[in-house]
Formats: sequence, C-alpha cells, structure tokens
Amino acid sequence: MSSSSRVCYSYSQTATCRFGSQCKYAHDEGLEVTNGTQTPLDGFFATYSVFDYDSSASAPSEFYRMCGQFCWDREDKEREKAHSDFKDALVRQFNEIYGTDVNDLTSWRNLCQTVRISPIPDTLKSCREAVKATHVNIVDLIDAKVTKDPVTRFVSEAKLSEYTKSTGKFFPTDNAYAGGLLRYLLRRILNPGQGRVSRSGQKTQTRGKRRRH
Repeated sequence: MSSSSRVCYSYSQTATCRFGSQCKYAHDEGLEVTNGTQTPLDGFFATYSVFDYDSSASAPSEFYRMCGQFCWDREDKEREKAHSDFKDALVRQFNEIYGTDVNDLTSWRNLCQTVRISPIPDTLKSCREAVKATHVNIVDLIDAKVTKDPVTRFVSEAKLSEYTKSTGKFFPTDNAYAGGLLRYLLRRILNPGQGRVSRSGQKTQTRGKRRRH
C-alpha cells in the first residue's frame, strides 16, 4: 500500500514497478505512460535523420553504430562534433530521469529503487549514503529506462572500473549540464581506489580530455 501521494517514477515511465504493492510511491492506474515523449537522446539522434535510431537499444551502442554507418574515424571533425552533442544529450537524459536537486527526496528514492537498494531509505542523508556506497555504471542507469535491463551493482570501484573500460561506457562527468545527484555516483575509473572522487571527470566514469571513445 502506497504511503505517499507522489507517483512512482518507474511506474510512470513503464507502468511496472519491481516493488509492486509494497512500493511507498503511488501507482496511478489512470496515469498515461510517458515513453512517447521525446527525450534528449531522441532529439540528438533525430538530427541525423538518415540514421535509423533504435530508441530501445543502449545509447552508446547506437552512437557507435551511427559512427560506423557514416564511416567516421576518431579524427573526423564531424564525429567530434556529434560526440560532443551526444555527451550533452546523455547528461541531460540522466538529469531528466533522475533529477538534479540534491534536496529532493523523491529523486533520491527513485534512484535508490533503480539501483536496487532495499529497503529504500526514508531520509535524504540515508539515501545519499546508500548511493555513495553503491558502485554502478552511470550509462547503464540511463540505458536501463529503455532497455529494461537491471543495473549491475559491482562489489568494488575496481570491478566497476574493469567493466567501464571493457564496455567503453564512460560518462561525461565534466559536462556543463551535470546535475547535483551525479557527484554521489562518480567513481575513479582510470585509477580506482585512489583518494577522494573529484567532479572534474578526470578520474571518474570518463576517459578525460586526453583520450576519446
């Protein structure tokens, strides 16, 4: 039974929720699912009309597929521009899904729900601490809303680093659109376990400016 008047984000997006009747957020049966609304990523790929974008697939895999279709190599100026715009869209997509207000308990609880923290904490402080202790790939958090794949939780920063490097799912943490919730998810990917996490993006889920993907 819901104990909140706020609508569950997962249910509003997909009409499903893994917590079912035990979810603390409202499941409004009359609510229209918002999957038809154009997202920042939809808008980005729409600018390349000749590319047949699959919105149900992983965003990075679609970007790399588009690069292959257009025969862009890593030094191609057009690819560089597209990659910059793609990173903007990726960050804005995260903000749209999870929010940017670090003082919004609803945003925190929806994030905890997605990364399968159970039970979901009741306070801002406990939500933040739970998220900070959880190692997940940020790109996977975004993809999960369309692919419906569960987000993998890694036992350590080092394991997350290995996964990120092997898949190329580096998140542009130094982007101008990066919101407040992101800093609790940033991890040192190139040098895991070394000191505190920085918001610069140099040693988090991004390659930094010296290396491109």
